[in-house]
Amino acid sequence: MAKALFDLTGRTAIVTGGAGLLAAEHAKALANYGANVVLADINLEKCRQAAETLKPEHANITAMRCDVTSPESWKQLLADVLQAFRTVDILVNNAGFTNQSRSANYDATFENFPLEDWNAIMNVNLNGTFLGCQVIGKQMLQQGKGSIINMASLYGVVSPNHNIYPGTGITQPVAYSVSKHGVVGLTKYVATLWASKGVRVNALTPGGIFNDHKGLFLERFGQLNPIGRMSDKSELQGAIVYLASDASSHVVGHNMIVDGGWTAW
Repeated sequence: MAKALFDLTGRTAIVTGGAGLLAAEHAKALANYGANVVLADINLEKCRQAAETLKPEHANITAMRCDVTSPESWKQLLADVLQAFRTVDILVNNAGFTNQSRSANYDATFENFPLEDWNAIMNVNLNGTFLGCQVIGKQMLQQGKGSIINMASLYGVVSPNHNIYPGTGITQPVAYSVSKHGVVGLTKYVATLWASKGVRVNALTPGGIFNDHKGLFLERFGQLNPIGRMSDKSELQGAIVYLASDASSHVVGHNMIVDGGWTAW
């Protein structure tokens, strides 16, 4: 009975940022529990490569194009998904500018941070999440069910610890933190609006994800995190499946934090 709570057989999931670090992990997790998964990215070629890499063990993963900053692109993605699968049951708003995919001046100081980069980061991280909720959520409302998972960040809960970055080559710009705070606020707004209509909206906050970090940054991060290390990219899989499935049927407007205890200190 408990296992059935996590069963996603027959459901269709969209994961944006499909060519990025975490999308493949989200896709594997959802596919392992039976979902048909569409990886979506503005770079369709890289997205297809990511899907093909997963194909040998996950035949139910495909790639489609989506520019998350464009309402028309979202509408086209929805049409393509419905044509292929008839419904869309899960949306993971995962696309975003990060240290792995930077805007032009991502590492500029606050005093010199260009408005162009502020707008670019906001447009993807926050506006893209808004548009995904709006376009895909409207379809879910028509279906009378659905689960939306918005990817937030521990820097959408607390400020970056500015002392860990000097000398590491890694930065956390103001627009990233503010955009992720916005994602948490957006999640709560839409969640309370749609909860009674069968569409659940929640956020997922990862901590620092290890991506070949080295030296000073890794040392400082480990000292400041109760668990003593960064997260492996696979360690969000349980949370994704939980929030997507009926196991979280009474979880609404929640920001699930998976950060090794960083925000508990």
